[in-house]
Amino acid sequence: MQKSIRWDKINLLVYLIFTLFFGTLFVIGTPMYLGDSFQHLNQFVTREPVYALLVQILRAFSPEHYYELIVLVQCILAIVANSVFLIFLRKEFGLNNRLVVLAGFILLSPHIMTPLASVTHMVLTNSLLSEGITYSLYLFVMKYLLLMINRREIIGKNSMAMLVWAFFVSLVRGQFMVLLLVWFLVAALFVFLQKKYRKLLLLVAMLAVSFVGRGLLVKTYNYCEQGLFVNTASGTAMAAANVLYVSDREDGDNIEDAKLQEIFYQMYDAAYADGKTYQFAPKGLLAQADHFETCHDDLNFDYFSVYARVYIEEKTGITAENFQELMVEQDKVASMLIKELLPQCFGRYVKNYIGAVLVGLIRCVAFVHPLFNIYALCIYIVAFALMLFVWKKDRNSQAALFMLVVFLLIAGNTTGTAFMIQCISRYMLYNLPMFYLAGLMLLKEGWQMRKKAVR
Repeated sequence: MQKSIRWDKINLLVYLIFTLFFGTLFVIGTPMYLGDSFQHLNQFVTREPVYALLVQILRAFSPEHYYELIVLVQCILAIVANSVFLIFLRKEFGLNNRLVVLAGFILLSPHIMTPLASVTHMVLTNSLLSEGITYSLYLFVMKYLLLMINRREIIGKNSMAMLVWAFFVSLVRGQFMVLLLVWFLVAALFVFLQKKYRKLLLLVAMLAVSFVGRGLLVKTYNYCEQGLFVNTASGTAMAAANVLYVSDREDGDNIEDAKLQEIFYQMYDAAYADGKTYQFAPKGLLAQADHFETCHDDLNFDYFSVYARVYIEEKTGITAENFQELMVEQDKVASMLIKELLPQCFGRYVKNYIGAVLVGLIRCVAFVHPLFNIYALCIYIVAFALMLFVWKKDRNSQAALFMLVVFLLIAGNTTGTAFMIQCISRYMLYNLPMFYLAGLMLLKEGWQMRKKAVR
């Protein structure tokens, strides 16, 4: 670890460059109202609390200009988060000025790639979505995770800071509950390496409290906003679309509830008639994954939701007039369908899931394209080999641990996301800069080892 770096010209220049980049996005861009924005703006039970509460606060402050205020807050947060993280990397890994510039460009890659790679061409800091802040908040999680692994902490100030940030970010986007598991796995690894086994039980207790506490906070928020003491809804409905995609009509023959069976046949027949099921996918895992991505949202909103609401109205009397309750009931119907259908189509489901994960893995380091698909495979192999090489030379290598934890984060994000929804770019790019930054640190350490060997 390097000695503390004072507020010198390089650190000030870091803030200036990020201010110019995100300030330009704020000045020349406009607030982007996208598909999920309405749910955040109206505190739906289908979205986590933090971003919706931020919207509420800014709307109360300025009812006429809160859109612009949201974008301003997101741009300021991006400036601070990226600057703090880059300055941290400079200090922690001893980066020279050239490497600081390269690392800064890598950090900006999600903000450059998302407008190019995503279907909506969204600009992250200008979008009225939780991604407007999660890409920045993720950097604080990573800062303390790196400090945790570099200090080999089990329970200490950096470990606790990482847990708190992970907990907070999971209240912005549910997919980041995986960060709580990453914290546990890293801390548990150090428990075994340091043979402090008594602390393992404490880690398990802290993890359990984090999950239970998060659930209680979300339910309390939904009760205060909508009068429903429920967890975030819609996730199960999205997962049901995954199952519907790989189902055959005869998979519904054993559904015990006659009305639910009828509803399944209706949604399946409609989806099949429109070519929205796996039978219409091209051959090959990645080709099927691409077809699945184009069908997923339609399966969720235009087929499952439409027919599930008929079932819900008949069974409970709940209609779209009570939309929040309807979303909760839809998740219950989705859960029933998954339970009935998944055993029948499990093999096809696993195959489709693997394809979705592969697409996610590619998007964590590149674009989905025949050439980039090969590149992604090669770069993963190179990164893994370089990590092992550096680790073999130096068992205390910070860069090797950095890459190891990035592999863990990529695996957790892709496998977790694919269970619920397709691995689209804006869900996957969080770890893209981390992967290349870890690779940069490995190259730096490897080069230093080579110079020492020559001497």
